[in-house]
Amino acid sequence: MQTSLLLLLATAQSAAAFAYAQKGCSAVTPDKCGTDWFDSCLVCGTEGDFDCEKCCNGCKSVTKGTYKYCECSGPKPPSPTPSPTPGAVWDSYRVSGMDVISVTGGSTHEKVIVMLHGGGESGSMWQYNFEQGWFGNISGLKYVFPTSAISSHVWFNTYKNGCGLNADCAYDIPSIQASASRVAALIDREKGLVGGDGSKVFLAGFSEGAQLTGYMQLCQLTFALGGTIVMDGFPLPPTFDMAGHSRAAARANATYYGEDMRWMIWHGEADPIFPVDLTLNTWNAIHTALGTSSTVKIEHREPGMTHTLIQSEFTRMVAFIRG
Repeated sequence: MQTSLLLLLATAQSAAAFAYAQKGCSAVTPDKCGTDWFDSCLVCGTEGDFDCEKCCNGCKSVTKGTYKYCECSGPKPPSPTPSPTPGAVWDSYRVSGMDVISVTGGSTHEKVIVMLHGGGESGSMWQYNFEQGWFGNISGLKYVFPTSAISSHVWFNTYKNGCGLNADCAYDIPSIQASASRVAALIDREKGLVGGDGSKVFLAGFSEGAQLTGYMQLCQLTFALGGTIVMDGFPLPPTFDMAGHSRAAARANATYYGEDMRWMIWHGEADPIFPVDLTLNTWNAIHTALGTSSTVKIEHREPGMTHTLIQSEFTRMVAFIRG
């Protein structure tokens, strides 16, 4: 009876997500082009739940499962300096095939935050937010921005095959595992620079980067990070497969489920890519199955926010890190 109810709920949520996304694509004329998901499409298609076939100039097409939309990140600063934090030290290096940019608030740091970019982007996307001052004063902190080693700069490949967000068949699982191994190598390197203390290492990500971030803590790492920060990201397999199952079954698919984890989940209520109710309900069901609901310290739904990043999100993230 309980299993049937869960299946009905999942079906209803998926149907609601489909209906919501179907309303999303609305073509604009070139003179009306903007930089958000709802005003950056010139030609809408009919093949997917949210299908944009032609993007405005300066925007690029991104496909995630059945969704095809435009990403318009705006102009990037020409270089990481000058920075809004006096004394910030920038560096670049390679780890496990990934190009990495980092910025440290001085000559030393007590905590390190690895941040995973959105699908098709690069580590430099975070420089734009840094130059806007959204990270605030970074004294004592080091931010690390890797770029995916996959040539298209996605963290994993997805299939446009009719499979939904919470179906294994929508994902190229070996590509998830490969990127997770690379990010784990980077985390191991950065952890060594803060005395080998995993609680001083944080992992954050947006969109695909957020999806991989949640996967890392539950299905790759064997220790608790200082914090796991998910910004507009739907769970990946096998995490969403844990929902609705027994604690033993859920934990059998996890590499870590300690109560010393700390999670921050931030999601836009108007996100057309990962519908907010489906996404947050799935994350909550995962933590319920694992017995780790108490580790979710922040779960925030931002009214009117789409699939994007905003300054107040960074302010909350920094407080969470310093907390």
